[in-house]
Amino acid sequence: MKKKVLALFDSNQKYMEKMYHYLEDETKLHYTYMAFTSEDKLTAFLERESIDFLIVSEDKRRSYAGVKRIISIYENAQNDGLYRFCPGDEIVTRLTELLGVTDEENEIQGFSRTKLIGVYSPVGRVMKTSFCAVLGQMLAKNYRVLYLNFESFSGMNIEDSVEKKADLADVLYYFNNLKHEFGAKFHNSIINHNGLDMIQSAYYYLDLSYITQEEWDSFINELTAMNEYDYVILDLSDYLQGLFDSFLSRCTIIYTLSAPDRKAQSKIFHYETILNEYNRGDILSKTRKFNVPTIRNLPDSLDRLLYTELSDFVRKETASDFKW
Repeated sequence: MKKKVLALFDSNQKYMEKMYHYLEDETKLHYTYMAFTSEDKLTAFLERESIDFLIVSEDKRRSYAGVKRIISIYENAQNDGLYRFCPGDEIVTRLTELLGVTDEENEIQGFSRTKLIGVYSPVGRVMKTSFCAVLGQMLAKNYRVLYLNFESFSGMNIEDSVEKKADLADVLYYFNNLKHEFGAKFHNSIINHNGLDMIQSAYYYLDLSYITQEEWDSFINELTAMNEYDYVILDLSDYLQGLFDSFLSRCTIIYTLSAPDRKAQSKIFHYETILNEYNRGDILSKTRKFNVPTIRNLPDSLDRLLYTELSDFVRKETASDFKW
């Protein structure tokens, strides 16, 4: 179930930001929270998406196409809205009454159906990104799927055929520093390719290497809590802080790609030895490991990958997980 969107739009920006952070950090109301600093940004968002509940100051209230319900913030106490000068806990209590949220409904709203699929290998040049693109497009025929690429140099940002939008580093910046604008930034960054949603990988991977494990945990929590996707495919790399704890341990399935040569197998053995030494049997138990065959002359176009030998290989190796 996709979480409902609760948005804030107030002429008093400091009050709005304070209310936003209080709702997000101190309450158990399970919504996707958004905040808008201008009417232009609000209307631009509503051209693409809808908002279930819009909390708006009385001087900004009007009819907005795409808003299902408006709740006003009043300078004087009123029966049909929120009183601006109430303590935070009283505002939440009143908001719960206005929204008609029961404890049971709130618990259901908080349930996430999003599953994480990790694709990682200590071995290079095993068509990991192509594997992700094919799997993502196959799943996207029946599910809502997001693909995130964490490669150091993916090349996605400089290809002429790729639409220029905010990349993953930009999205993380908003999440960590301007959280009230994160929802809009996230949706604006999405590129859809043959049904598969994706965000461009970071232009410079070091921008992501400084993200702490705690920050990744918060980001992944938000991503799954949004409930906008059935699957999120994570194309992972070694430099990520919290690779084991923040990413691999949280994946439902992990695909580890390799090659049959001795060097590749030695790297896989080293990786698995580390996991065993650090008691990460949970990661090993969810891992599907296989060697990728040599496939030459793969097309540059992502959608054309579906009509190659790689597509047949992906379908075969993942059939037990997705019942193709």
